[in-house]
Amino acid sequence: MSVIEIVRYRLNATAKPEQAVAAWEKSQSFAKAQPGFVRRRIATTAEGDWIDEVEWESLEHAHAAAATFDPETYPELMDLMAVLDQSSMSMTHYTIKGST
Repeated sequence: MSVIEIVRYRLNATAKPEQAVAAWEKSQSFAKAQPGFVRRRIATTAEGDWIDEVEWESLEHAHAAAATFDPETYPELMDLMAVLDQSSMSMTHYTIKGST
């Protein structure tokens, strides 16, 4: 079964939503290059909470991608890390049990 990864976060005090979306789009090349990648999208609430939802073929693929996530090695991740309030970040993995 595939796995949904949910990363919850807020933007840092100086980041604008448009910057966050542009940074996320730039980071897509990293995600798409990872083995087991299925799809990815972001969403936000009116209160400023964000989620980055990534679907992976397996939990092993999700963990491998997380272990590879390094802005120094993959500069396309730099802008994303610059807009995030890293202290607000949390990551949870959910195994899909049903889908239509």
